[in-house]
Amino acid sequence: MTTPDVEREPRSKGLTPRAILVGLVGTAGLGLVTPYSDLYLRTTWIAACHLPIGAFLLFVFLAAVANVALKAVARPLGLNHREVLVSYCIMLAGAGIPAFGLTEYVIPTLVGAFYYQSPENGWVASFFQHIPQWFVPIDLRHYGISHASGSWVYALYDYLPKSLHPASPELARTFNEGLPQGPQASWAATTRALPIGAWIVPLCAWTFMAYIMFFLFLCLSTILRRQWVERERLTFPLVQVPLEISGHEPAGLVPAFFRQRMMWIGFAVPMMLHSVNSIHYYFPSVPQINLNWSLEQYFRTHPWNQIGILGAWTHFSVIGFSFLLPLELSVSLWLFFFMYKAQGIFLAWLGYEVRYVPNYPVPTYAAMQMLGAFLFLGGGMAYAARDHLSRVWQAALRRAPDDPTEPLPYRVAVWGLIGGILALSVIWQAAGLPVILGVVVCVLFLITAIMLTRFVSEGGLLFIQAPFRPTDMMAVFVGTTPLGAKNLTVLAYLERGLSIFDLRGFLMPFLMDIWKISDSSGLNKRRLVPALFAGILVATLTSYLSLLAICYRYGAVTLEPWFAVISPQQPFQVLKSYLESPVEPNLGNIELMGAGGLVTWFLIVMRMRYPWWPFHPIGYAMGPSWPMIQLWFSIMIGSIMKGLILRFGGMSLYRKSRPLFLGLVLGEFTVSGLWIVIDTITGMRGHRFFLF
Repeated sequence: MTTPDVEREPRSKGLTPRAILVGLVGTAGLGLVTPYSDLYLRTTWIAACHLPIGAFLLFVFLAAVANVALKAVARPLGLNHREVLVSYCIMLAGAGIPAFGLTEYVIPTLVGAFYYQSPENGWVASFFQHIPQWFVPIDLRHYGISHASGSWVYALYDYLPKSLHPASPELARTFNEGLPQGPQASWAATTRALPIGAWIVPLCAWTFMAYIMFFLFLCLSTILRRQWVERERLTFPLVQVPLEISGHEPAGLVPAFFRQRMMWIGFAVPMMLHSVNSIHYYFPSVPQINLNWSLEQYFRTHPWNQIGILGAWTHFSVIGFSFLLPLELSVSLWLFFFMYKAQGIFLAWLGYEVRYVPNYPVPTYAAMQMLGAFLFLGGGMAYAARDHLSRVWQAALRRAPDDPTEPLPYRVAVWGLIGGILALSVIWQAAGLPVILGVVVCVLFLITAIMLTRFVSEGGLLFIQAPFRPTDMMAVFVGTTPLGAKNLTVLAYLERGLSIFDLRGFLMPFLMDIWKISDSSGLNKRRLVPALFAGILVATLTSYLSLLAICYRYGAVTLEPWFAVISPQQPFQVLKSYLESPVEPNLGNIELMGAGGLVTWFLIVMRMRYPWWPFHPIGYAMGPSWPMIQLWFSIMIGSIMKGLILRFGGMSLYRKSRPLFLGLVLGEFTVSGLWIVIDTITGMRGHRFFLF
């Protein structure tokens, strides 16, 4: 909501050099610290969701501690509320890059195949000849692969210094096992010993591809912003706490949010419970308060044992965010989760084998219905936005006036989107992927990205994933054989290196949240864009250096298993299985997709025709994905509590209770950050209690 003091100030207010500098310094710190915390300490992941702990807590510290102290000394020294939000927006844009958004996936993937290949798995003979040389820092000629069709790459390397040429497989060994001097050497000595040269060319190539993808997200968010923010008025639950903290200039030194007793009561609950359990982790004699329960033990007999992963995990922040959602949405999320579980039990009772998506805990029958729901929801959203999209297209053709309040001019957004897709396809052609196939892959990925962004902006889900990649979508209709070994190899690298398969930290939802914050606080979005991309660049450079130093210092095999050991092998294990046992087109999966689309259509029609209809299609589309496996219980608790408050206390009690639930969010994030700091000081490893 725009406040009177916001209206009196110019819209450029807040985009000051000091606000941008604070944001960039915070982003640099996150870039350096995130790989160390995630990989070495193996503590709570700093950027595992779309309200990243690191960026959010730096914002809270800035707004509630540092800024208050500066204003206490001399009020002009402090940042105004818009400057604080500018700094937060910059950190928000860069927060995911060091983790799931790029760094922690791309770098380990580039050496994973070389370290984990063996005569037993036969990777060298199966697909090494199809690896583009400029994708990786290892010289493929060490494996007897001449790359005659890609000799142009070596010709280009001839123009570069020898220090920048691809290296021997020893580079992959030292990355995974550590440099000879080991962790006892100083950080400065480790940094000087890094074999940076061989990494420069492939990392430049991957960074360039990633930045084109980021630009596509910027274009899409520009095209969709007005429809989502102003016409449909989505709630954007994840920005509510930052806006509450610094939504307008406080009357006193301390923001009004921190002067609410109910907020502190909510804050205290996760702070105390998680702290007791964290002390138990350090001192096992201290009793533990159980907040998570495994429920599979109650479903051991057939067909009930086909229920899959079923745990009741308590995330207080998710309870808080669920309180902000419409009841029809929050209830639908956990009801449809159980509907999918019931399907698995029923199919097993009928005698069908319940199969799962490769390397993902979602049954295939559910994934195909979710895919149908994604595609149908995407089509329905496009239809609902047809008037707006028509105006955007007319503005791109200069037949209608542009909107100067958008992050980009519409003609730049539209033609940039088309040009970016073509640019990526041409680059991927240099890796061996046909241009048409590249366009299809890019479009399928962007459709998935739009839908997942919608689930964050409307559904308030802390993190999101889809149990299918572009390769999986194409395989439903044509199988994997027509794609061929070369294309499958390139896609294995692209889908893992660019985090296409795991979007819990990708940029587009952050951008949509930033535009919502900008609208609510009167920031100039177009002037903010360069600062955001400066933050992304800073996050990229610092996190690359940090991750390489950590892996070469300690050895990747000793670090967080998911990023450093499991993920670097997964895409190549799946690739090998596709090459040995090709996936055939599956009429049953196509029928399941169609069923998913029909159910989604039914849910949309019922919501449009009957105001009392209690089910939301987003609940069906999210299905039993990994986020819902983690979050269903907390969402259920939040929805039940909201329902009871509205039933017995009405809107008056709801408004009075709101600070309590926002306090749950702030408390859980604060206690997570507090124990990350304590773990860093003590060197404790493996202490993780929030989001898995």
